[in-house]
Amino acid sequence: MNKLLTLAGLIALSIALFVGVFSVVHRPVVVGAIQRQLDYKQVYARTLTSPKIIIFAGSNGRYSHRCEELTRALSLPCVNASIAVGIGLDFLIWKWQPLLHAGDLVYLPLEYGQYRFSNAEMHGGLQNALMVHSQRDYLWSLDAQRIAAAYGSFDLPFLVHGVVEMALDRHGYKTSSSTDSLTPQGDQSGHTAGSGAAYAVFLKNSNAESTAVPERSDTIDVLNTFLRQMHEAGVTVVGGLPTVPDSVNVEANDIARLRRLYEDAGQQFIVLPNRSRYPLGCFFDTLYHLNEGCQKAHSALVASALSGLLLARPVDAR
Repeated sequence: MNKLLTLAGLIALSIALFVGVFSVVHRPVVVGAIQRQLDYKQVYARTLTSPKIIIFAGSNGRYSHRCEELTRALSLPCVNASIAVGIGLDFLIWKWQPLLHAGDLVYLPLEYGQYRFSNAEMHGGLQNALMVHSQRDYLWSLDAQRIAAAYGSFDLPFLVHGVVEMALDRHGYKTSSSTDSLTPQGDQSGHTAGSGAAYAVFLKNSNAESTAVPERSDTIDVLNTFLRQMHEAGVTVVGGLPTVPDSVNVEANDIARLRRLYEDAGQQFIVLPNRSRYPLGCFFDTLYHLNEGCQKAHSALVASALSGLLLARPVDAR
């Protein structure tokens, strides 16, 4: 009996020590940057009146799209809510849905990989650290299994990275994706073709992600619910294709599958004549990120495509 009590005490002590360590050790350079970007974008979004435009995707949304081009063409305020593809779509919807109102237009150029994510992929990675350290209100709204999985995601590599990043943070280190590199509307800026030259060899040797879109996935289920809720709330959601190199063949069947997903939920889907494909020289540091010049040109094309949808919306939705 005493041995069992001792064992139970050691287990409890180990759990408490584990939770204590990872409640203190965090990653301010990477995870902290995500939280700062989220705060930055939402503070700006709260200053906007409806109708407004919200760009919502992973880092493709941030690097390849520019709010100022949409505002110039459509005369509507705009916020770029995009951060990174590794943050769960359900979490981001939870954070942004309260800021969406009747008459708003949400543009979703989601990366192809997002449509294939399972629950494990959608709920893995740095999102767990974000929830534990910065988003506990969301964390405690989840079931016990998800909460345990969030804490259970911490490991030795996280501890090592955390200690290093905390030291770097104390010395004022900032990543290239800090809020200093964002426009007031939340778009990435300063990623010029010249500054992207250092990545040219890397891009040339990179393989683009598959553009295959499944009939269903856990992420598609989450997205489908969101599309239907927004339709009922009077919010127009428009899906679009993410930017990829022009060497990538975007299959007509995949486009048709995406179009059905949005239109069956009462929303809309647009496809640019070039299927959002650009020469390799247009890309910055990954095959989803346009450089600044191409970012603006692509955004002007998106704005042109969206303008027809805005004109076609019922008067009471604007």
